Amino acid sequence: MKRTLLVDGNSLLKTGFHGIKNMYNGENHIGGLFHFLKTLAFHIETNLITKTVVFWDGKNNASFRREIYPEYKENRRNSNKPKEEIESFYRQKLRVQEYLEELYVRQGEFEMCEADDMIAEYCNLTKEETIILTLDRDLLQLISENVSVYIMSINKLFKKGDLVPLNGCFIIPENVRLVKAVCGDSSDNIHGISLVGVKSLLNIIPEIKDKEVDLNYVIENISNKEKLNKRETNIINGVTKKGTLGLPVLEKNLEIIKMGKEFLTDEATEGVLGLSKESLDPEGRDWKNALNLMMSDGILNILPKESDSWVDFIKPFLRLSRIEKDFYKKNKTKNNEI
Repeated sequence: MKRTLLVDGNSLLKTGFHGIKNMYNGENHIGGLFHFLKTLAFHIETNLITKTVVFWDGKNNASFRREIYPEYKENRRNSNKPKEEIESFYRQKLRVQEYLEELYVRQGEFEMCEADDMIAEYCNLTKEETIILTLDRDLLQLISENVSVYIMSINKLFKKGDLVPLNGCFIIPENVRLVKAVCGDSSDNIHGISLVGVKSLLNIIPEIKDKEVDLNYVIENISNKEKLNKRETNIINGVTKKGTLGLPVLEKNLEIIKMGKEFLTDEATEGVLGLSKESLDPEGRDWKNALNLMMSDGILNILPKESDSWVDFIKPFLRLSRIEKDFYKKNKTKNNEI
């Protein structure tokens, strides 16, 4: 069975971009670039990965969800970042993409589509043993028998049967979507129920920790109580900081927090299918091209001074390249026989 690494590209790049601020090659910041490649190599080697796919957020990637919820990620759109910072980030993103092409790492990026939904669709399409690499805890809802999620901010892998962390509490992955729908998600500007956080929701419905439940279960259990406290009343009435919106607010939250095909264009859906099945043509790809990029970007100057340090840095990608080349040859032979 293939062991696949699915990478939330923007998430990984931002980690190094903001976390390694003082790494430069001349006047160019390369912290995001260096951290991306180093982290990717580590996970490919550590987990004996046989296929790697990096998904990137496309242009206008929030479009579909904003049709349902106009305020979705509005807090990010209004952030005032310096022009130089934006240009540096996208320069490093384009450079990372050049490296990945040479190193047999598959990539998906489609206009109007978020990386999360492409990752979810990929998991839905295959039975490959899969590890998702991300900062986004929304993706914890994708954990299954075949799918594990590595949260970079806490350097921990979560798999089927584990309790996963949300706001200092631990619940089963199957309830992540429900909990976020009720409690909201400030990073995506999704308004939850007023006064209800994860801890208080668990106090109201303790079963959420270790039993899969749905919104109807939550509403029925609260409704059956003789006396309701303020938080419980807010859930029943759908009270957010925007006012009393009724239960439709929770149903809408559930809809936009869900991930997958419904938030992808036809082009993206076909593209994800292709990435799951197609083999990579080796023509034009060469690790030596990646080495030349490393020299140009000053990455070789950052590595330890030992003469073979660059070999250790690139070794996981060389193993991945051999696997992908063999896969291409087998497919080509099979197609010729047909």
